[in-house]
Amino acid sequence: MKTTRLFSVALVALLLVSCVRNLGYTIEGEVDSSYNGQVAYLLDYQNEAIVDSAVVTDGRFLFSGTVSRDSIRRIDLGREYANLILEPGRIVVHMDTHLADGTPLNDARKAYQVQFDSLVNDLRSRSTAIAADSTLDETTRQARIEETIDGGTRRFAAFLHPYVSREDALGATALWNWAFIARTPEEFESLYAEGSEYARNFGPVVRMASVFEALRKTAEGMPFTDFTIPTGAADSTAVSLSDYVGRGKYVLVDFWASWCGPCRAEMPTIREVWDRYDRSQLDVLGVAVLDRRDASMKAVEEMGLPWPQILDAGTIPTDLYGISGIPHIILFGPDGKIVARNLRGEGLKARLAELLGH
Repeated sequence: MKTTRLFSVALVALLLVSCVRNLGYTIEGEVDSSYNGQVAYLLDYQNEAIVDSAVVTDGRFLFSGTVSRDSIRRIDLGREYANLILEPGRIVVHMDTHLADGTPLNDARKAYQVQFDSLVNDLRSRSTAIAADSTLDETTRQARIEETIDGGTRRFAAFLHPYVSREDALGATALWNWAFIARTPEEFESLYAEGSEYARNFGPVVRMASVFEALRKTAEGMPFTDFTIPTGAADSTAVSLSDYVGRGKYVLVDFWASWCGPCRAEMPTIREVWDRYDRSQLDVLGVAVLDRRDASMKAVEEMGLPWPQILDAGTIPTDLYGISGIPHIILFGPDGKIVARNLRGEGLKARLAELLGH
């Protein structure tokens, strides 16, 4: 009896060790020897945290450990990076292609990426050809490009649809890709609703879903969403968007930052409409986001901007309005409802002329 019990204990221990071994992984990469002595970092996309590091020795780096289930990770080494799916087995990272292989999901991800990149390149080449076609007038050109993008989006949706329902990291990758392709909350929802629990709970997808929800709440025709910046006024007192918007006239709100080149390039257009329209018709408000107060104030002075500014806004407005890139210019109506979003250049001037008569 004692011998049998000892054998059983030994067998359980052996099985436990075997399970641990089966869950073990290594991540191997080879880089130029100029990276010797530098540190490669392993980043977990779920919470955007660094979870491990390894020093490059003889042009190689190595990570090892155990993993309970697959997850999406990233290797960062100086300006080089590679994405991978962490799963049991020997994973080989290729920094030149930013991919990995050697395990089932990484091999599947590599094949997936080839098809995905093919769709990207096809859409790019089609759009570039239309943009370069000198026989087209501007209106026709823009219409053709929009048609091409619509068709490309449908092809992406058809390609990604079988993947997003997968309960693994490849499914999460596909839904994450769709979050960057979808242009509207409705488009995003079309595949998000088909996504697996794993994919919908993947950190970057959760964050992108919140952006689309913000876009839904602040779409054209919706009432403005107010915010208050405690030190946003020029004298560092509190100021709110509602101090300007919803007070009986159109208000053009420019979300910008001093470090943003395209933001600065848009300022002459905004100055033109500021000078053209009476303040009883149109007001302009700048909201400095993702910027230091001193840098914003210096830029206002350098560019001679005469309209009021809300400073120190950080990410509060961008989160509320689902703004993923600046400049982002929103036109609010006299009643505070959103008339138009993402206005730029000639399109901005044309929309104002349509509404205000000149």
